[in-house]
Amino acid sequence: MQVDEASWLRLDRRDGETLRAAAERMLREAICSGALRPGVRLPSSRALAAQLGVSRGVTSEAYSQLAAQGFLAVPTKSAPVVASVVSPPPPASPRAEPSPPPRFDLTPTTPDVALFPRRRWLSAFSEEMRSAPLAALDYGEPRGERELREALADQLGRTRGVVATADQIVVVSGAAQGIDLLARVLAARGARRVAVEDPSLDSQPERLRSDGLEAVAQPVDRDGLQLEGLEADAVIVTPAHQFPTGAVLSGARRRRLLEWSRKQDALVIEDDYDAEFRYDREPIRALQGLDRTRVAYLGTTSKTLAPALRLAWAVVPEHLADEAEEVKHLLDVCSPPIEQRTLARLIRSGDYDRHVRRARTVYRRRRDRLMEALGGHLPELPVEGVAAGLHVLVRIPPGVDDKAVAARAERDGLRVVPLSRYTQALRGDGGLVIGYGHIHEASIPPAIRILATALAAERI
Repeated sequence: MQVDEASWLRLDRRDGETLRAAAERMLREAICSGALRPGVRLPSSRALAAQLGVSRGVTSEAYSQLAAQGFLAVPTKSAPVVASVVSPPPPASPRAEPSPPPRFDLTPTTPDVALFPRRRWLSAFSEEMRSAPLAALDYGEPRGERELREALADQLGRTRGVVATADQIVVVSGAAQGIDLLARVLAARGARRVAVEDPSLDSQPERLRSDGLEAVAQPVDRDGLQLEGLEADAVIVTPAHQFPTGAVLSGARRRRLLEWSRKQDALVIEDDYDAEFRYDREPIRALQGLDRTRVAYLGTTSKTLAPALRLAWAVVPEHLADEAEEVKHLLDVCSPPIEQRTLARLIRSGDYDRHVRRARTVYRRRRDRLMEALGGHLPELPVEGVAAGLHVLVRIPPGVDDKAVAARAERDGLRVVPLSRYTQALRGDGGLVIGYGHIHEASIPPAIRILATALAAERI
């Protein structure tokens, strides 16, 4: 690597300092600070002299001195190279050293990225690189590539009952950005309060507050979001498979929620984060399909393909589409066009559906193995949210601290998340949110044995 001749190096001569000493000090400080890393090739003495406005003799002498001190290596007939210099160790960080990964990981928010269809994705990506117009390598449309938005409008209508045109869809960098985008649109329109399910993903309230909104905790029970006392300008819900309880929003509450949104002129933000994975019942139609003017719909590839793709979509009511596009442009201009076109190709070819079916089969086997293990080792504990998704909720006995159980299990090599991590107000008994997305089937029984041992120790 070579330092460009028009680099930031500038000669700052101090009182009583010769030009050679100043040049030597400048280079030494840059090396010791790490700005000039070992292996970097410096400009020739002639080029550096021209850059600094000094004679070549000044820079030649500075290089010679630094080479003699061990800061530079000077190959024959070549420009000097920064040598490996022992620098003082950085100050100790106040943060603790990271702990080693657990033997078993039951984190509920993580899919199995080993299932990612690498060959199909690579093939589609390569084809897009060969066939895409030059414009696809430029800045893309803030709403997203037309090819993907058209494909999504068809796909979501067919699989989730979403009613949308391509112009209502904004491609975003993950569902998190989708919530951020909608929160900013709401705040610009004068909204002040957004209700979130309690319990819910712990990052949601913080994200809303960062956008200047108040996050209002609204309790959840076995029928989903409770509507009594709901006072907000918008609400974020996971109606098909509530996170983390797994509850399904009942038909009566779905109707009441939509009626509430019309009366309050409020927006319902529907997070359909794991809609593709249903095992023991037919999929429930998305709320958005019942009221396209009051519901904004969020979907993502983070569970179906991989979180690293950062490809998701927000289907927004028509009267908010232009504002959503403006906010997306301010956030990051656009999501990566080639990756969007690749996903569109996968959807159109049927490869995306085939991959989802394969992943659904794998996850169902893991779910079944998990239920067998829980039935064998913890038969007395109720399990909720079994019919869909990549996690279940195990309720633990009254008086047992779910955080203490999780901490003990972690010490024994098992990572599991306590329900209390996702709650804003303590209601009812604790629980453990158990993800089976990225644990191998053979590892499930020993993992649950560790959990049973940890729970037994905390019940004593």
